[in-house]
Amino acid sequence: MKTKKKIFIMLALFAMTVAGATFCGTAQQKVNVKTLFDMLPEEALPEYVSLGELSRDEYICECDYENGYLELAGGNFAWQMCYWNLKDGRKLVATNDQTDFGSTIHIFFYENGQLIEDASYKLGGEQTYTLEDLVDISQLRPEVLEQAKAAFETGNYKLYFELPHKGTSLRLWLNVYSLMGEHYAIPEEALQKITIDWKNEEWVRQ
Repeated sequence: MKTKKKIFIMLALFAMTVAGATFCGTAQQKVNVKTLFDMLPEEALPEYVSLGELSRDEYICECDYENGYLELAGGNFAWQMCYWNLKDGRKLVATNDQTDFGSTIHIFFYENGQLIEDASYKLGGEQTYTLEDLVDISQLRPEVLEQAKAAFETGNYKLYFELPHKGTSLRLWLNVYSLMGEHYAIPEEALQKITIDWKNEEWVRQ
């Protein structure tokens, strides 16, 4: 009788140990870019995904767990997401939906199992740009340069962002349509990309 009781207790303890190990393993499972993607609200996804008949996973064309980068296919423009690990254990998560009018950026912070959007955060920091930063004006015809300068002074223009697939730096460039009202007013070869590095959790322009 004592032997049966001892075996029962040992089995119970074993079951508790296995259950505890399973719970801890799940709780401590490493968060990756796909985990974060699954937590995104529909507002951060491109319209063709949020309104489409397919599941969001079926649009994934790149999912790089090692570099924390994910990309969707199915639209006319790129859609990207990535994250930066912060020293306090949080993650800075960005999504980038490129459209005719420039990039639409959503920023989130991941902490304690929650993904919270921060609409006030500016990806790339508080940067100011001149027309010469974004365009090699020596390639523009005089009348185009005059028009571009006048439009740029109003500040009514948008930028395209490129999130890092590898490394931590951003790249950005001018959306010509937003500035000039047509896509080819400024030749593509005249556009200049700006790189902004992520150093000590601050955005530093090259």
